[in-house]
Amino acid sequence: MSLAELFLELGGVILALAFVGRAAGRLGITPIPLYLLAGIGLGAFLHLGDAPEEFIHIGAEIGAVLLLFTLGLEYTSEELRGNLAANRRVGLLDLALNFTPGLLAGLWLGFSPLAAALLGGVTYLSSSGIVSKVLSDLGRLGNRETPVVLAVCVLEDVAMAVYLPVMAALLIGGTLAAVGVNLLVALAAFALAFFLALRY
Repeated sequence: MSLAELFLELGGVILALAFVGRAAGRLGITPIPLYLLAGIGLGAFLHLGDAPEEFIHIGAEIGAVLLLFTLGLEYTSEELRGNLAANRRVGLLDLALNFTPGLLAGLWLGFSPLAAALLGGVTYLSSSGIVSKVLSDLGRLGNRETPVVLAVCVLEDVAMAVYLPVMAALLIGGTLAAVGVNLLVALAAFALAFFLALRY
């Protein structure tokens, strides 16, 4: 698949989702289920050929970048620092209650420890974009519990910013020294970016 074809298809997907979102707004419902149905329907029209993995991989990367970028626009460094300080206990409870079942299920199914840790990440992470969209669509942004819900989502995104580079370094594998260097680079890059974001 050429880069031009890829971006044309991504543009088509975004245009279709815009129409779906507008229709959902007219109907007064959240567009999230309609987005899923649109994805199923568009699968029949997109000419992915033998490269659906490439389309999904690049689309997911673009989506993750845009999600984190949008999240960064919504929070100042002071708000993020205050969020981390005020809600760290809730964040740890969320981690324990959601990561642990995935990890244990992976081990019970006979996965390797690394694969089980990946499954734990899947069960741990909530989509802050979907959560905030649903809260907005349902008119619950003014509710008293909403700030805590959104704070937990932000903490999950911050945790993922550490988790994903670490897991990527472990998945690359190699010798013990190579894995150690990869982990060190991943954690140092995150620490530097996080420090600069909070400080400056």
